[in-house]
Amino acid sequence: MGETQVIARLRDQNGQAVDKPGRLSLRGDMDHAGMAPVFAEASAAVNGVFTLPFEWTMAGSWILEAQLNMPSGDGLTETFRYEILSSAAAEEEEDKPKMEHSAMHDSAMGESSAVYMQIENRGATDIIIAAASASAAHAVEFHRSLVAGDIARMDPVESLVIPAGGKLELRPGGLHMMLLQVTSDLTSGASIALDLDLASGGTLQLSVPVMNMAMPEDHAPIVLGDLVFSQLWARTASAGAPDNHAAAG
Repeated sequence: MGETQVIARLRDQNGQAVDKPGRLSLRGDMDHAGMAPVFAEASAAVNGVFTLPFEWTMAGSWILEAQLNMPSGDGLTETFRYEILSSAAAEEEEDKPKMEHSAMHDSAMGESSAVYMQIENRGATDIIIAAASASAAHAVEFHRSLVAGDIARMDPVESLVIPAGGKLELRPGGLHMMLLQVTSDLTSGASIALDLDLASGGTLQLSVPVMNMAMPEDHAPIVLGDLVFSQLWARTASAGAPDNHAAAG
């Protein structure tokens, strides 16, 4: 975790270095969502090798998207996954028995996702969203991403308060809704049903589009009473495999 260098080697089908490959752009997103993406770009390579400074801002599972824009106008996009450990976690991981490490991964039910949006309250009183549930997740929690010094973390938030006449923004790297253990694959172009329970009573229902690590450029706002929802989107995620140990027991 921290400031590192990403080295990308480009070869042709014959294994030869690509001369003047163009510009390489990187975008890193945490697999469990919630954190702001990290970007890097390099416009020059030496013997087909790009070297890009890149900061892993938090330990955990990451998705790294590499996009190559060649001088000819052709493009190539590849996605890679990395498990980033803090120094302390790396030492603990080395001391763990291999069987324990494997069992931990076998028990994973599904990845996590996150929902982002902007909520405007056109009413004269504050509106509080006390809880939420989604059609494609075991649970939904409210989290806030915080960075203190060199340590990034996510703290739970009990409720979402939209002030009278004001707005509340849910965004990567800040306040967001966490979809825990998705029950079906969330692919780009799909949508999920999201229910918002109000502290005053009643439930608001939203359809949230799933995006591939990108905000929708133009999305029609949704008006529900005094609340206006805009810029809605959810991250892509995989449902993974069921817990074989739990099923057997």
